[in-house]
Amino acid sequence: METKTQQAADQLYREYSQKIPYSLMNTDLVPLSEAAAYDIQKEFMFKRAQNAGGYSGYKIAYTTKVMQERVGASQPVFGRLLSNSVYQSPASLFAVNYVNLALECEVAVTMASDLDAHDKGVDRVTVFDAIKHLQLAFEVVDIRKSASENSLIQSIATNIHGAGVVLGQPVANWRELDIPSAKCELKLDGVSVGTGQGSDVNGHPVEPMIWIAKTLNAMGGSLKKGDIVITGSMIPPIEVKPGMKATLHMDLFGEITLDVQ
Repeated sequence: METKTQQAADQLYREYSQKIPYSLMNTDLVPLSEAAAYDIQKEFMFKRAQNAGGYSGYKIAYTTKVMQERVGASQPVFGRLLSNSVYQSPASLFAVNYVNLALECEVAVTMASDLDAHDKGVDRVTVFDAIKHLQLAFEVVDIRKSASENSLIQSIATNIHGAGVVLGQPVANWRELDIPSAKCELKLDGVSVGTGQGSDVNGHPVEPMIWIAKTLNAMGGSLKKGDIVITGSMIPPIEVKPGMKATLHMDLFGEITLDVQ
């Protein structure tokens, strides 16, 4: 007999596949804690990963105090990235494959080695030493409606709208660079629609890596070699429609582009 967690994941997967509003919060399957929501997310994303080539890493959300206060979070949250949703810039995506396609502007971190907290512990030195390179990135988000008021619990359970990532060129010498001062700008069809800078993400886009390393360790997991982690958006989500071209430029990182078809 299925557990409530499995039943909730089954329901989310059906609604995800049918592109209909999530109704988890209107049922008796609603998780009562963040831990229970993560359990549902794990089962839900496992189902999605079966036809996606597995996992490629993680997304971190709500990495600023402003966003945490807006959603009622006391700390960041994380979701999973799927292997078949990692793209290289220049990229093209079809809007018809999403319910409500939007982009966030982030820095992606790729791990050079496993980070087993039981062997090394988790602190700034061990986390930073395990990083291979950084890349400018679009997070692809699919903002799906809910049959009830959106909540932090449901956001965690449904993978925080995560639908993929578009990556730019690797930056290996990132420790030598003043990334917090680096400015970024998002343009749609050549028109500026948002600006930010590296310090907008916890003071430094790599800083949230310490949080996720410790969080995964507490849950019995760890970051692995090759994992890609996007660490939080410097610009609020921007919806995109067919025919649009998105261009993101960031000092020190260069430029990435995405055509929406």
